[in-house]
Amino acid sequence: MNGKKWIKIVLVLSIIVGGFIGSSNYFIDPYGMNNSIVIDRINKYKKSNTGYTFRFKTNIVSNNKFDTLMLGTSRIGVMNPEIVDKYINGKTFNFDAPGSVTEQQHKLFLYSLKYNKIKTLVYGIDFMSFNKNRIIKNDFKEFYELKDKIENKEPISNYDLYFNIKTFKDSFQVLVFNLIDKKIIESHYLIKNGMRDYTDHIHNLKRGKLKLDDNIKSSIKSYFKLNTGIYKKYKFSYKYLEYFKKTIEYCNSNNIKVYVYIPPMYSEHFDAIASANYFDEFELFKKEIVKITDYIDFTGHNTIAENKNNYWDSSHLRKEVTEIVMAKVFNDRMVNIPKDFGVFIMKDNIDEHLIKLRTQIKNYDLNKTLSE
Repeated sequence: MNGKKWIKIVLVLSIIVGGFIGSSNYFIDPYGMNNSIVIDRINKYKKSNTGYTFRFKTNIVSNNKFDTLMLGTSRIGVMNPEIVDKYINGKTFNFDAPGSVTEQQHKLFLYSLKYNKIKTLVYGIDFMSFNKNRIIKNDFKEFYELKDKIENKEPISNYDLYFNIKTFKDSFQVLVFNLIDKKIIESHYLIKNGMRDYTDHIHNLKRGKLKLDDNIKSSIKSYFKLNTGIYKKYKFSYKYLEYFKKTIEYCNSNNIKVYVYIPPMYSEHFDAIASANYFDEFELFKKEIVKITDYIDFTGHNTIAENKNNYWDSSHLRKEVTEIVMAKVFNDRMVNIPKDFGVFIMKDNIDEHLIKLRTQIKNYDLNKTLSE
């Protein structure tokens, strides 16, 4: 057989194999990217889509109509948009970006505005989002790969994901699990509103197998580990502060109502910030954002923060706590909110508030946690 025939055969086989992989991945849709065809015992149960945050969420926000946006890190991602819907009488999308810096958040905000008439922004602003040593190119691979399209506000295609061997392996696993009617227990983003649903933790909690103390320790490690943690060598970034300022100024100039709050963290996480010698930076972060906008601060030792059963780990609240958080954010006095939970911060009371928070710090052996 001559060379030309071999080339033709290889080409035809490549097209057939590629077509089979692509069509199989699109049909099985293992991460729920298109949800075009959902068949019981075939592809009803999906694998987690949390590894494809920006692909998944940009597709939803560009193909639906929302009037309210929830923005921030994964700490706002666990908040239920349906609670916000009640306050704004509209449709809310939760566009969290796990561990993100404000540069990403600002660009995702502008991307969402391209496709939606946003009237309200609920912004859960985080200490971690101002770390100078968190760099998009180095720390956010998926976002960096899609950065140009996000900046240009272009629709993001998933075709390259479908023509992918890893996706094909996951499609096969999804098919097998569905055939044997075994539900895949993994956390995922909800298609309807983008909220992160901790399916795995909920499942373990119902079975009495949730290892909450281990989750808390593991979470603290993920933030404070010296060279790889989210707080690694924390240094407050004025560049990232400018991106936050741009978002707030855009809202103020375009009649978008904005609610800003600092999400709660488990009390040991709060104490670990002091133990890691980051508390000066923590205070600087709060002092600088109050120069731009008023906000509600939920951090510190309080009724919610000291009850670990309100959390899945050291920083992610359970869905049920959304009602209390948003009642405080929207000043709903009909909801029973603990008196010590959430302080409305303005330029006039920031110094007094920070002094009170200093007095709340308890000794925490961070080195012991990191070494375990």
